[in-house]
Amino acid sequence: MIAPSPDWLAARRLGAARALRRATSATGLARHRAGFGWTVVPAPGSILASTRTASWDPEPDYFHHWIRDAAIALRAVPAAIAADPEARGFWTRAVADHIRFSLAISDPDRAGPATNPLAATATPEFRKFLRPDAELAALGGSAWLEEPRCAPDGGPDLEQWGRPQDDGPALRASALMGLLDEMPELAGDGTGTEALIARDLAHVTAVAGRPCIGPWEESPPRRTTFTLIVEWDALTRGAARSSGADAAAMLAAADRVAGLIDEAEDRATGVWRESIEAPAGHLDSATILAVLHADRRDGRFALDAPQTRATAAALEAIFATLYPLNAGRAAPAMGRWREDVYFGGNPWLPVTLGFAELSYRIAAQRQDPAAFAKAEDWMAWVEAVAPEGDDLPEQIDRKTGAPAACLALTWSAAAFLGAATARDAAVQALASPR
Repeated sequence: MIAPSPDWLAARRLGAARALRRATSATGLARHRAGFGWTVVPAPGSILASTRTASWDPEPDYFHHWIRDAAIALRAVPAAIAADPEARGFWTRAVADHIRFSLAISDPDRAGPATNPLAATATPEFRKFLRPDAELAALGGSAWLEEPRCAPDGGPDLEQWGRPQDDGPALRASALMGLLDEMPELAGDGTGTEALIARDLAHVTAVAGRPCIGPWEESPPRRTTFTLIVEWDALTRGAARSSGADAAAMLAAADRVAGLIDEAEDRATGVWRESIEAPAGHLDSATILAVLHADRRDGRFALDAPQTRATAAALEAIFATLYPLNAGRAAPAMGRWREDVYFGGNPWLPVTLGFAELSYRIAAQRQDPAAFAKAEDWMAWVEAVAPEGDDLPEQIDRKTGAPAACLALTWSAAAFLGAATARDAAVQALASPR
């Protein structure tokens, strides 16, 4: 076992908390996209997928508010507060602003623009990236909840992108339900928290199980195991705190989704395929991230369920031999799927940190030193490749170990906070055996 440095862990935890804070309510930043003639200033409550102002040159442009990424960031807020207690006041205001922002961008009475406002300012070479007028004009009602992202000022996404995407409302509802336990100041009729949770859960109940764009936003629409599991998680959590017809509808939808997830299981190997539509052997690390977000201790979608263990082991075997930098490593740096070619197809920090978090949680649950040692190897690898400073990149080059793609990914900061928090629980559990 190679253990991460305690000093590095402490410094990186504080850095990740600061990075998460900088991406949230970043009203002091402005992003000008010259090709579109478009300047955007983030609104209070928005959460940037990245604070970088890159333009696919080659670093990607993630200066957007992704619903999924924002929900993942929300789940990390308690860990960010624990790392930086003086920031609690900021987070109380920011989460309240986020709820108002989210209610505004998903308002069913809101109408989309009749024409794309960038048509008059975009250069000829950028016009091909503009979202069609008909698609924008059709926005309204529940269609707002199908949007994977919006501009950080709250305006609609004016660029072409894959839609519909259903993981965001499910993840946001689950994150907010969890935050109410950690931040009771968010409760009460005046906060809008319950109204947003109810809106998201009603939408998930209505659409759960349909084909849609998956978490990596790859076409075509399909029933990905990631989206199905996070929908099931939101629905079962929502039903547990509801009653009457609403609870019954959520439970019925959750049962329907659970049946669909069964269809994604490869009976010969016990693994979950990437989607119901995927062929045998096509696995995706996002499935493990969904199990991690659900955080169940028992049942078919538990952290240490046979299907979880088999899927994780199969993915580790794929990446152990796929990436040259994994030679000789007990815990391989993890990517998304075998054929991934985005920015060359590399290990992803949110994925690798997710696998570390999973092993830490299993170590705490089982009091399992071997699971802890494996998680430590993953964290030590992150220490070895992470650049100095607060920011963590999206990817690590499969050959050189250099940062790749987005160089300051908010999801990476949230994933580090999650893994570090799980490590604390594992250390405590192993030190105090039952």
